[in-house]
Amino acid sequence: LVYVSRLNSDIGERIWIKNDSLLPTGSLKDRASAVVVSDAIERGVDAIITASTGNAGVALAGMAAAGGLGAVVLAPVNAPVGKIAQIVAYGAEIVLVDGSYSDAYDVAVQASNELGIYCRNTGYNPFTIEGKKTVSYEICEQLSGILESGSNGTYWKVPDVVIVPVGDGNIISGVHKGFSDLMSIGMVSRMPKIVGVQAEGSAAIANAYNSGDTVIAEVESNTIADSIAVDRPADGYRAINAVKNTDGQYLTVNDDAIEMAVRELSSMTGVFAEASAAVAFAGLRLMQRSEWINPGDNVVLLITGHGLKTVVASQVDMKSLSRIKPSLLELADILKDKNIIT
Repeated sequence: LVYVSRLNSDIGERIWIKNDSLLPTGSLKDRASAVVVSDAIERGVDAIITASTGNAGVALAGMAAAGGLGAVVLAPVNAPVGKIAQIVAYGAEIVLVDGSYSDAYDVAVQASNELGIYCRNTGYNPFTIEGKKTVSYEICEQLSGILESGSNGTYWKVPDVVIVPVGDGNIISGVHKGFSDLMSIGMVSRMPKIVGVQAEGSAAIANAYNSGDTVIAEVESNTIADSIAVDRPADGYRAINAVKNTDGQYLTVNDDAIEMAVRELSSMTGVFAEASAAVAFAGLRLMQRSEWINPGDNVVLLITGHGLKTVVASQVDMKSLSRIKPSLLELADILKDKNIIT
């Protein structure tokens, strides 16, 4: 949990980043897969299957390798090459599906029902949310240690606002469950406002919440934020309740804003987030402009995946970069032109 004062606005709030890109395979999905694999080992299971746009499959492959289990990952054909490479490196069987994430999800469930393979699918396997909720425990524990400096307060500190990237809804549902757990055992005295952010091109949950619909209508996803590109959310209704029950809100951001968020977040904080994680920062900027956040609030951005996972998607135009001969004079001219030196 890192305090990033450069993201504060004139409102006077305090912005923190919970950086789950530092987990073993580079995403928050490791939390879920660690619990699922532990359960599978206890049950004597030999192999696990899951559908994934990338990160869940990578997390399963890595955790299964650590636990000595086999793993099968069904991914849509447009899954990022970097994530497929990770899955292959961990020794899992990767199978590309000509269809969407939802199509792959359905096939994985069928394999579980008809072939008897243990299924990790997000929202389908109840242990996924049990893993993901642990991020809320850590946020409160770490925030308490920073703000209280070890004092013997009755309760752990709770942030005022937590901003969460949302795809199929399982992460934000887990965030809510984690804080609810702490409330139920008396470790915290209140809930934070939970804010979900979706890409405009894949906003089934936000659309339903903001229109007041009781049914989440399927969408045809089209966004650079591949990890949250979901046509038919698997955990949408709990995701809606997570926001509704905490007086939060749902926001949507377009791909241009997401691309800008990746660059700005990296350059201002040193945290390189993949597009699907940077939506949280894009959502923060929207809230700061609308002054929805209150002065003095502690606001936590949940960064769910590392930027190196999708580096191909943010490919740099090499021709646009400065180029010199091995000459200090040429270098100095460029640095002066860019006002880096005088």
